[in-house]
Amino acid sequence: MSAEANLSHELVVPMNYPTLQAAVDAAQPGDRIHVRPGVYREQVVIDKNVSMTGSGARKTTILAPRTLVAGEDGGTSIVEIHNGASAALSQLAVSGPGSGTCGDGALGSGVRVLGGARLDLGHARVTHITHITHTPPAPCPHSAVAVFVGDLPTGTGSVSIHDTEISDYQGSGVTVLNEGSSATIVDSAVTGHPRRPTDGIGFVSGAVGRVPRSTVSGNDCREPDPDCGPDFFSETQHAGIVASTPGTVVRDDRLAGNGPFTVRNDRIEGGVGGVAVVAASADTQAVLDGVRVKRTSGAPVRTFECCGFTATATVRQ
Repeated sequence: MSAEANLSHELVVPMNYPTLQAAVDAAQPGDRIHVRPGVYREQVVIDKNVSMTGSGARKTTILAPRTLVAGEDGGTSIVEIHNGASAALSQLAVSGPGSGTCGDGALGSGVRVLGGARLDLGHARVTHITHITHTPPAPCPHSAVAVFVGDLPTGTGSVSIHDTEISDYQGSGVTVLNEGSSATIVDSAVTGHPRRPTDGIGFVSGAVGRVPRSTVSGNDCREPDPDCGPDFFSETQHAGIVASTPGTVVRDDRLAGNGPFTVRNDRIEGGVGGVAVVAASADTQAVLDGVRVKRTSGAPVRTFECCGFTATATVRQ
C-alpha cells in the first residue's frame, strides 16, 4: 500500500463541502471524495491524485452548468482531469446538455483527460452530451464528445473505462488522440445519439487501446447529413470503432447499427458495412480472426485504396 493510501482521508459532499470543486480543492493527494445522492450543477477540474465516488450512477449526477468556462485546452467540459493527475470516478453520472450553440457556449466534452493525466472511470454513466438544450441538436462536427482523451498537436492522456454506460452523445462516445495516449474500454456500452450521425470509439493520430467485451451501437449516417455514406474517399464517414494505429486490439465485442469500421474478433450486425480496410497514406493490412458479420446493407468487408497504397483484408474463420 502506498504512503498516499495510508494517509488518505474521506471528504463528504455536501456534508463537509458544499460543492465537488470545493472538496477537490481541499483534498490532499490520495484523499477520497464521497458524494451523496443529488444533482451537482458545476464544472469540476481535478489536478491531483484523488478518487471521487458517488452514491450510484442513477443517484449522483454532475450536471453541466448553464454557463461553461473553457478549460486547459480552450474547450469546455463538465469534468476535466489534467496536470498529470491520476484520478478515479465511480458510481456517478456526468450529464449535459450545454446551453450554447456550436460556437458559443457549446459543450465540448463530458469528461476531458489531458496533460498526461490518467483516469479510472467505473460503474458510471456519461450521458446526454449534446451542444444545446433545444431540439433538434445543431450539427457541430468533432465535438460533444462523451470522453475525450489526449490532445493535438502535443499532449497525452489515458483512461480505463469499465462497467460504464456512455450514451446520447452528439459527436463521439470516446475519442483518444495522439501518440502516447491510450484507452481501455471493457464491459461497457457505447450508444450513439438516436437522431444525429455519431461515432462510437476512435483511436486517432497514433493513439492506441483495447476494447474487449463491450457493445458499440447506434453510430451511423442520419439526417440531416446528406454527404454521409460508405465511400471513404468521397463521403463523410461514421463508425462504431475506428483504429488507425497498429497495436489496437478490439475483441469479443458486439457492434450493431454502426457505419463502416475496422475491428478484430467480433460480432458485427447491421449498419452499412462490416469492416472497412482503408489505405490512404500507408499500406494497410487487417486480419479478421473469427469475425462474424451479418445484416449489413453493404458488403461485409470492403477495401479502399488511394495514392498507390494497398489495402488487404485476410479473413480467418
